[in-house]
Amino acid sequence: MKLKLRIKSLEFILLFVALILSKNVYPQTILKFNKDRFRIMQFTDLHWTSGKEYKEYNDSTVFLMENLIRMEQPDLVIITGDIVISKGALEGWKQIIQPMIHTKTPFAVTFGNHDVEADMSKSQVMEFLKNTPYNMTYDADKDIDGYGNCTLRIGSSDDEKNDNWIIYLFDSHSYPEDKTLGTYDWIKNSQIQWYRQQSKTVTRKNGKIVPSLAFFHIPTPEYEIARHLDYTLGNKSEQVCSPVLNSGLITSFIENKDVMGTFVGHDHNNDYIVAPEGKICLAYGRKTGYVSAYKEILERGARVIDLYENERRFDTYIRTLSGKFFDYTFEQKLTADNYPTSQGTFIHDHLVANWNDAQWQKELKALKEAGMQYLIFGPTLHTGKDNVIKSPYPSNLTTKKNAEKDLVEMCLRNTQKAGLKVFLGLNFHERWWEGNYDEDWLLQQMEIGNRVADELIEKYKKRYGKTMYGWYWVWEVANIDQLSQKEYKDALVNALNINLKHLHAVSPDMPFMLCPFMNYRIGTAKEYAQLWEYVFSKAHFQSGDIFAPQDCVGAGGLNKEMIPEWFGELNHAVNTKPGLLFWSDAETFDQQFWVPAPLNRFVEQMRLASPYVSKIITFAYSHYYSPNIVNEQYHKAYLQYFKNGQLPDILPPPAVSEIIVKTEREDTYLEWKAPDDTSTITGYYIYRDGELIGNRPLDSKNKYKNEFIDKKSMKGRKHLYEISAYNCMGGESAKLNAQDATN
Repeated sequence: MKLKLRIKSLEFILLFVALILSKNVYPQTILKFNKDRFRIMQFTDLHWTSGKEYKEYNDSTVFLMENLIRMEQPDLVIITGDIVISKGALEGWKQIIQPMIHTKTPFAVTFGNHDVEADMSKSQVMEFLKNTPYNMTYDADKDIDGYGNCTLRIGSSDDEKNDNWIIYLFDSHSYPEDKTLGTYDWIKNSQIQWYRQQSKTVTRKNGKIVPSLAFFHIPTPEYEIARHLDYTLGNKSEQVCSPVLNSGLITSFIENKDVMGTFVGHDHNNDYIVAPEGKICLAYGRKTGYVSAYKEILERGARVIDLYENERRFDTYIRTLSGKFFDYTFEQKLTADNYPTSQGTFIHDHLVANWNDAQWQKELKALKEAGMQYLIFGPTLHTGKDNVIKSPYPSNLTTKKNAEKDLVEMCLRNTQKAGLKVFLGLNFHERWWEGNYDEDWLLQQMEIGNRVADELIEKYKKRYGKTMYGWYWVWEVANIDQLSQKEYKDALVNALNINLKHLHAVSPDMPFMLCPFMNYRIGTAKEYAQLWEYVFSKAHFQSGDIFAPQDCVGAGGLNKEMIPEWFGELNHAVNTKPGLLFWSDAETFDQQFWVPAPLNRFVEQMRLASPYVSKIITFAYSHYYSPNIVNEQYHKAYLQYFKNGQLPDILPPPAVSEIIVKTEREDTYLEWKAPDDTSTITGYYIYRDGELIGNRPLDSKNKYKNEFIDKKSMKGRKHLYEISAYNCMGGESAKLNAQDATN
């Protein structure tokens, strides 16, 4: 018996030496996006154990891994620790890598606390993996603690040199020597400093913060704190077994603003995911191995993570042989570029009614320059107060002749060419604003919306695929008094659910977005958040749907200083619905005159909302800042901000040179002459007795009406009229005044 053992030991030593000396090291696979998605599958806690009594369990584990890989077709597999945990480890490693070799799937591993209990050291495992096809694991730095600490870069689909995402792998070790610091070890300072340096290097190389994920075995103490949040998704059936000492890893991730999510194993009855305040996502995988370490209650499986090219967003879910569970979408509420920008804009059919393809492309070029990714077009069916129904596409639901052009077709065709994504607004009825309707009428309108969606899908979805990206629910919900009553809240829930149920069934890949309104004069931020928390608890929103309230600064519902309070409260409400995304709809207009808002006001609105939301859209860049609609200075100045986070310094414009006042009957007519230098002027303000009563913006061709009719001048009273010029920042010239005595 001793002789056999010595022979076996000698065979292992010779094999290990052969592996070390072997030059047959496989080249590392290049990871890159395939189109716009990159899929990762996380296996964890395989617990491969030698012995006849474990053979069936081990075989089942490998069978499960290969079948899940074939079902989900990941671009990368990551195994997060406790992989092979007994003697006969070489045999175990050879077996567990077979699913990736058979399916030709790149893979990487991180070590767990039980991996040190095998008869191969971690350094020996690393040498074995070095000679394994499709392995991506390596030691990035031999001078830091642990083995397998490394980065995996995921390149763009069209340019492998650019880092689109970064994956960090960490060795979380096993057990500390000093047991007064707890049962489990932690990621060391040398590893954290290595990560910080890697993060800075990646940012410097790419000229931006690159979205990243981190994988390791033992959860950090933050996981136990997060377990007690009431908006976790998934199973949390045991206490988190984390180190007592917090080495600051998660803090480093948040400070560097790149790592959006951490994925661990270790606790076999936990698979939950949660994003505390939306800053970073803390997630477990699903235990994969069939060998049990204690009483285990979960079906074996894996976590799937879908990354998206050029987006700080991922989708994830648990996959087992019996199904798919706990869908979750995460967008980080942490401004990665140090200054917020807008990713989308509304565009209405009346603006584009007479456009041809050339005009569309001209507009979309300007939007792409400004960083826009989304276009919100709609409504696609409109009912006026006179009950006349019209549509910008050939619809069977109208009572009036449809538009001569198919505006939906033109929108989708041109945005597909330009590479933007479109939310299509459904139906709307002007009676909504009057409030004189009952629940039955509202529910009927939702059914009409479903019919609109069916028409749009039939006409356009096959041709325009992912360009036809999502749905916009046109009905703007305000914090009116009635919504403090349960029956009105329930009516809103019932209406939403009619659309949500149908749209998710017929177009599961298209997110649903709504943009409610709020008014501080009607109620408080907390009251409004409580309304939506109630709605979220009962409405059938799915992961990836979008709650994008208007910031209401342009329309006067909020002052910009109120944004942090209102969006902060709404953020807490959104967190109660895991997977629901929180965006801001920033208003770019001044409702008093329906003209462009000063750019510095718009930028401040975005800055104030950005700590609470993951993306910002606008109502509406196309209408109020487009160089094809208004004076091009708005667009040029915003492009400078978009590129470097700084609005240009523009001096106040010169004053107008002359004002002519005429009185006819009861109206007063004002005309003025522009100054010689109009290069910084975007419009003119008109004042009566110190009160702003008019605004004349320049159009895209630098034209404006240099006259103003005051129909509210008081007969028999002298008025002081003043006119000033302003620039795109709201900077104002000196006022030129003239007196007029009305008769």
